Amino acid sequence: MSEKRIPWRPIEALPHLNGEIAARLASVDALQVAWKAVQASASPEEVEASLKRRLRRHAIETGIIERLYDMSWGVTEALVAEGLTTEVASAEGEVSESTLSVIKDQFEALSFLVEWARAGQELSIHFIRELHTLIVRHQPHYEGRDQFGRTVRLPLAPGAWKELDNSITRSDGAVIECTPTLHVDSEMQRLVQLYAETSNEHPLVRAAWLHHRFIQIHPFPDGNGRVARALTLLALQRGQYAPIAVDRIQRAEYIAALDEANDGDLRALVRFFARIEEKALRSELQAPLTPVPESSGAVAVARAYASRLKAREVADQALKGQAASALATTLHERLTRFLETTSHQVQDAYREFDPSTYASVDRAAPPDPKAKYWHGQLVHAARLADFYSNLSEGSWWVRLHLRLRGSLLRFITTIQKVGRGETGVLALTVFAEVLSSDTENGAPALLYRVFEHPHVPDSVTLIYTDDAETRWEEVHQVVDTTLSTAISRFSEDLA
Repeated sequence: MSEKRIPWRPIEALPHLNGEIAARLASVDALQVAWKAVQASASPEEVEASLKRRLRRHAIETGIIERLYDMSWGVTEALVAEGLTTEVASAEGEVSESTLSVIKDQFEALSFLVEWARAGQELSIHFIRELHTLIVRHQPHYEGRDQFGRTVRLPLAPGAWKELDNSITRSDGAVIECTPTLHVDSEMQRLVQLYAETSNEHPLVRAAWLHHRFIQIHPFPDGNGRVARALTLLALQRGQYAPIAVDRIQRAEYIAALDEANDGDLRALVRFFARIEEKALRSELQAPLTPVPESSGAVAVARAYASRLKAREVADQALKGQAASALATTLHERLTRFLETTSHQVQDAYREFDPSTYASVDRAAPPDPKAKYWHGQLVHAARLADFYSNLSEGSWWVRLHLRLRGSLLRFITTIQKVGRGETGVLALTVFAEVLSSDTENGAPALLYRVFEHPHVPDSVTLIYTDDAETRWEEVHQVVDTTLSTAISRFSEDLA
């Protein structure tokens, strides 16, 4: 059976995207407003440190996506937090000097991109070549194929267009032919021109279009994926959005979105970028604590004005808080109904196997004192999802218990406030743990948590301006999918 080959085609201008995308982008923009308010209250040093952490994460994950190297989440977090140093890498014991050099090259390329955007520079052929040069600086070779189809090591010239035609093999086995070498230069010139024509589009749409069309051309012998993911930051940086990083867990979804773009539909890639942009913005909604130096009368004047501004801000925050609470309450009621119905159905299914199976649902929401239950589990879930959880008033949680053969599955879904104060931002997260109910003192004993790195479940970012009906489908999908995973893991361990 011969392989399916998809012939190359010239890149196309940005198509019109429908209203569904507009609604999603509006949600991102509302979150961006809250994020920019936190950025404005931080010192330049804090803002820069935050940016560097995001770039370090991107630099690490972009190579893992390409299977250039691998490392644990623990090592990744240490390098992101403490810096790409030999001391950190050697202390963790997983990262070789050659791997660290590749990661540093990728980080320097991203830093170069940020400075280029800050200087107001536009996309150009020179910039793209320079970006590739920095990314592959310590990569002298790449794996290619000779005329007989054999894998061979070939020299890699940084910044130089490919001299051999290349292609992309999809997960279904289909081979997508990339732009032939003869047309690379003209297609890259067209890429730059068409990108300039998208200047009035949303930065996430521009980022998705540029990323896909660059991948479609595949102008370099190697490093195209890393350059494409770096280029997504160009529009985001110019539009004052947080840098994003496609991580190893998102690889399959990322490739699937690219496949849809290859088939002519860019919307899946825009939605994918929007989701990880929401996560990036959400993760830093924690007002920095910067000490204010004492001084003379200037400080008193500043404090007087600060008090007035604070009063106005508190009023705005109160409105955000009320709207966010109303949204959380509506979704909480729908989650409760869904899990109650599901618990009865799951109980009936398992009672055919074990008549003593019992499923139950409990719930709470502020101002109920029970809303502050599960504090440890919810903080842990927030850390996995990379955001600061504000549990000062509790959360809107629903808990499902499934008891079967001496074991207990505890599944908790919750809507939490994000950031200090009333940011108007919420996050839906899930947490699942398996406990043994057969203990001497009768108290359940924790056996394991279902969701941990690297298998972190999806979360949903919600903004106080969101419509509950519009966002319910996404909320329902995440809860249903993660509950299915939890039940599957629970059942496998009982088998």
